[in-house]
Amino acid sequence: MNEQFKAIAAKYHDEIVQTASELIQINSQSMYEGELAQYIVDKMHKLGYDSVEVDKYGNVFGTMKGTGGGSSVMLNCHLDVVDGGDESRWKYPPYSGAIAEGRVWGRGASDTKGTMAIYLYAPVMLKEAGLLPKGDIVVAEVISEEIAGYGAMMHTSEDRMLTDYAVVGEATENDIAIGSRGRCCVVVTITGKSCHASIPHTGANPFAFLTQLLPKLEKVELSSDEMFGSSTMSLTRITSSEKGSNIIPNEIQLFIDFRQTGDDTLENVEKKIQACVDACEVKDVSAKVEILYFPLHTYTGLEGMGFQGEHPFFVSPDADYIVQAKAAIEAAVGHEIKTKPWAFATDTGHYSRKGTKCLGYSPAEIKLCHTTEDSISIEMMAEGTVGTLAVTYALANNEK
Repeated sequence: MNEQFKAIAAKYHDEIVQTASELIQINSQSMYEGELAQYIVDKMHKLGYDSVEVDKYGNVFGTMKGTGGGSSVMLNCHLDVVDGGDESRWKYPPYSGAIAEGRVWGRGASDTKGTMAIYLYAPVMLKEAGLLPKGDIVVAEVISEEIAGYGAMMHTSEDRMLTDYAVVGEATENDIAIGSRGRCCVVVTITGKSCHASIPHTGANPFAFLTQLLPKLEKVELSSDEMFGSSTMSLTRITSSEKGSNIIPNEIQLFIDFRQTGDDTLENVEKKIQACVDACEVKDVSAKVEILYFPLHTYTGLEGMGFQGEHPFFVSPDADYIVQAKAAIEAAVGHEIKTKPWAFATDTGHYSRKGTKCLGYSPAEIKLCHTTEDSISIEMMAEGTVGTLAVTYALANNEK
């Protein structure tokens, strides 16, 4: 079987590399992924997927039906990329998709278009090799991961296109990722009464409330886990309703960046900050705690509110499906691989909250993401293709 994985991967290798180049050539910054989405739809139809769906948000889902009775597996990447920045700093232009020096170059090569090319072909290769697993394979290309994880957030919150397993194509250097810290931003809006600073007794200063709040925030008990250690909480910004320095403001806002681990779910973080606020009391001053969301639009024309962050994800390296996935990939590629956490937030939290068993696997290198050296090794893509086939086949043949 492993020899079959290698043979079919070798057959499609050049085509996968060329597809990666073509994906990179399409500038698909967040909220403007439409051209790339259409490319994916056309490619899926050409490759013979059993069904192709674009939801109202612009997420693209292609399904290859299994033979029956197995677990469903999602191969997940995101359509959007960050801005290319100053083109003069690039060795090859950011949207060239240049194939040179044993790599494919350009914005999104490592995050996540190089992996996307592999995932697009994976179910097709398994079918052609006569290795179509029992479970369905869903290739998902979601929108706006870079700014809000909006595509994954919305389809999971609506319980659509959920699978038993999800392999997420964020960079892992062909190792398995088993966790990522979450991130959220909490906004505390403190409202008093504005007045001239020369007559403060006629107003109600929201900063008086803030002076009570800050010491209480320092004492917030942070959760921890064995992989990431403690959560972190940082006060990052204060805004005022007034521009002048001689005015007591009517309102101020405190922004709190919270990097979540362990039991610090979104709900628990909000409760902890709310408890601090509730313990403060200043006459004629009130405060409100909110998780930060921001308005966005999708390329399909839908207006929504994006979550400023991602949910945490963690699974033990000893979990049955991680042990199985690791063994399957190692047998296929012929050497040991590591399990490790991502250093950044990913969409895995949206899926794991719904009960989907997640892991990350990609040939891309974390150090190149969002840089002007953004590229992906063609040699690592070759190994990653074999590993993707192996892990998909193994998980999708688990009993439903």
